[in-house]
Amino acid sequence: MKTYILNLPSALERRNFQALQAERLGLDARFIHAKSPADIPDAFFQAHAFSWERPIKITEVACFMSHHQVWQQIADSQEPALVLEDDAILAHSTPELLIALGQLKDVDHVSLETRQRQKLLARRFKPMEGLDARLHLLLQDRTGAAAYVLWPAGARLLLAKFEQQGMGLADAFISSTYALKSWQTVPAFAIQADVASAYGVSCPIAPHSLIAREKVPSPPTRSGLHDLQLKWRRLRGQLRLAVRYLSCFWRARRQFVGIDAAQF
Repeated sequence: MKTYILNLPSALERRNFQALQAERLGLDARFIHAKSPADIPDAFFQAHAFSWERPIKITEVACFMSHHQVWQQIADSQEPALVLEDDAILAHSTPELLIALGQLKDVDHVSLETRQRQKLLARRFKPMEGLDARLHLLLQDRTGAAAYVLWPAGARLLLAKFEQQGMGLADAFISSTYALKSWQTVPAFAIQADVASAYGVSCPIAPHSLIAREKVPSPPTRSGLHDLQLKWRRLRGQLRLAVRYLSCFWRARRQFVGIDAAQF
């Protein structure tokens, strides 16, 4: 299984860390130049900055388009791939997990990570052969796009949603695509550097988020009516989350997904 690592050319510390991690784990890694605000034409930014539930910053547009370019490559392929942001820290047994995941059918997306927020997981699960882990249907998530496996069918769903609805925050865009057959590894096999200390994991790179570090303001709404339209869209998004929960709660539970600290 290929591994696509999103990395800004200027983020050399992270690139070096990911290269060493990939070598240690024996991953078939391909570095993808992540988009920066300088790569986003102003006309494109203005066309997409208001397609989500709130105005999207240009750094967030660049992050989304970084994932989008990988989705295109996966959609054109015949096999799933692991997608990593360059601050993802992986468990030692990730190679065995990828082998097991590569044998699954009728799956679109598997989240490997956890971020100190509860996820809505189905009570029933699939044990992972040869691993002290299991897969639960991921019925609702709220954050995190730093480590996931995506199948070609899932990539095509995400691309089609973008064409129909426009973009959003990368993690929220994925997690709100309920047409995806999404699963979660339990325990998680990845965490981001900025939450490593919370899980008792030594962080080998600077833990700050490059997107959060850039103090870029959100674009201003164009009018009072435009502001109301975004608020209505936000309300509809929250109602959709509530409907999703009510339709699934009888077969699921909210829970924090932990890690096996010995694996890190």
